[in-house]
Amino acid sequence: MKTLILYGSPKADGHTKHLLDAMLSKLHGEVKIVDCYHADIAPCIDCGYCHKRRGCSIKDDMIPLYDYIDVCDAVIIATPMHFGTVSAPMYTMFTRLQSYWSNSFIRKNKAEKPKRKYGALLVTSGNRWMNMELLIEGVTRFAFEHMETECIGTVYAKKTDTLPAAENKPALMRARQLSLLLNEFCEKI
Repeated sequence: MKTLILYGSPKADGHTKHLLDAMLSKLHGEVKIVDCYHADIAPCIDCGYCHKRRGCSIKDDMIPLYDYIDVCDAVIIATPMHFGTVSAPMYTMFTRLQSYWSNSFIRKNKAEKPKRKYGALLVTSGNRWMNMELLIEGVTRFAFEHMETECIGTVYAKKTDTLPAAENKPALMRARQLSLLLNEFCEKI
C-alpha cells in the first residue's frame, strides 16, 4: 500500500502532527509525506500548458508529486484550519491539481487519469463554531476528486486552544480507527 500524505501545518510538532502520528501508528505500507510549507510548489498561473499536454509548465516539486499521485493507493490530507479552510501553502499546492482537471475536461484522456484511490482528512482547529466544516470540506473534496480519491472519513481535533490534539483521546482514537479502515479499503484495490 502506498500512501501520500499532504501535510499542511507550519509546525513540525504541533496539533496536526500529533493527530497524523496517531493515524500513522496503524497505517500499513509505504508513506510519502509532502510538507506543503517546505516544498517548492508555486501556484497555478493559468498558462494553459495542461490544456494541451500532461503535467505543468512550472518545474518545481509538484512535477514528481504528479507521478506519485498517479500510482498511490491512498491520500491523507492533514491540515490545521486557517481562515476556515486548509493552510495557504496547501491551497497553493491544490491549485496545481488543475492539470488533472484539464486532463478530464479539456483533453479528455482517460489513459492519463490517476489510479482510483481512497483518502482521509485530518483537521485541527483552535476553536469550534457552527458550520465550521463547510468550507474546508468543500475545498478538500474538490482536491480529492481531482486526484481520483474517495474520502472515506474525516477526523477533527477541535478546540486545540484549550485541548491539545495530543490529549484529545476521542480524536486520536478516531484517527487510529480511520487508519485501519483506510488499510482495509486499500487492500481491496
